Amino acid sequence: MGPLGELLLSVVKSYPGMFLNPVLVVVYLIVLVLVAVQYGKIQSIEERVYGKAKNKAVYQTALSIGYGLFGGLLVSILLVLVGVSVNDAGLGYLLPIALALFLFSPRFLCFSYSGALVSLSYLVFGWPEVNVAAMMALVACLHAAEALLIRLSGMSCATPLYLAGGERGVLGGFSLQRFWPIPLIVLTVVRVPDVTGMEGLIHLPDWWPLIAAAKAPGAGVPIFAMVPLVAALGYGDISLAKAPREKAKSTSRALGFFSLLLLLFSMAASRWSGFAWAAALFAPIAHEVVIRVGAREEMAGPPHYREVPDGVMVLDVIEGSPAEKARIKSGDIILSVRDVPVRTREDLQMHLKEPGNARIVVRDYGGIAVRETVISREEEPIGVITVPQLGDQPIASAGSAGPLGNLFKGLFNRLMG
Repeated sequence: MGPLGELLLSVVKSYPGMFLNPVLVVVYLIVLVLVAVQYGKIQSIEERVYGKAKNKAVYQTALSIGYGLFGGLLVSILLVLVGVSVNDAGLGYLLPIALALFLFSPRFLCFSYSGALVSLSYLVFGWPEVNVAAMMALVACLHAAEALLIRLSGMSCATPLYLAGGERGVLGGFSLQRFWPIPLIVLTVVRVPDVTGMEGLIHLPDWWPLIAAAKAPGAGVPIFAMVPLVAALGYGDISLAKAPREKAKSTSRALGFFSLLLLLFSMAASRWSGFAWAAALFAPIAHEVVIRVGAREEMAGPPHYREVPDGVMVLDVIEGSPAEKARIKSGDIILSVRDVPVRTREDLQMHLKEPGNARIVVRDYGGIAVRETVISREEEPIGVITVPQLGDQPIASAGSAGPLGNLFKGLFNRLMG
């Protein structure tokens, strides 16, 4: 095993032990509470709108813990492989600023914005003193992990909604929101009096690290040491022109490309100071471009979930409902109930209002296959959320705001009106 292999193995072995650090555990729990609160809000909205939540807060929080641990390990490996040290990287500012921005909008729980604010403050005012190259490389590695997490689980907390679509009326789609607490291991440069006989030292190649490390103050021999850190990642998106899974895939690809470019800017910034400006400006601007271009494609593209002339399209199905047990799924088109053709939501409700078994004919999305199934119910709702029809009211608008965002929006509206 080469020296880099030894280093990565050391990261993997050290990862579980960082939870013995009481400070890290406290910070991790704070981030976890914020994540759980957000999933609680999603569950509450679904219960209020649909009578039953599709996404349970406890389950989604547990899922985020698992994926967050996986993502944290990957980020740790990537950071060590690249050789990002956190000396003077302004880590004490990143998470608090990200959490403050989170209060304006959940999608701002992102180090592209907080990292850019800290970096630009240093470049313009000289405070706080930070290593811009290391900070932006850290942000790039976190977003690389986020791209993978979105690909794996970005569609797993999809909330059906009716969205105001401007001139096109009310559109059916999904709100995709995920949040991950990310515990990770990072490198820092420390000085020791002497390395003779020191156990666990790994001598690495001359080309490493790829990000030039800051010089540690004091006397002695500089070495790299591993320290624990807690980060947080958030993902917010809408899916109108694509199914949630396809939307998550496309966002993941764009974010992965963004991460690669930001990492290249960071490497350049560690050697040529002028690229520090490029990295600090690229991070928030390019991240906004990824989000806004994706949102524009969804709003301008043909709706994936729409009214059809020969049936009723299903937007989503409530978990545990008779419809789910009958294997009806999102995108299916219900053609008939009890041998009677249905064209509207009212037709569907009328022919399914009687308890008992009802034979229905369903066509898959795209018209590939037609199948028969039976819905069996007593007094409970059938659990089908149909696409919006003419006259339906939206239950959401594009974009979401946190408590501070809503407060300032309300104050602005009062001042203007």
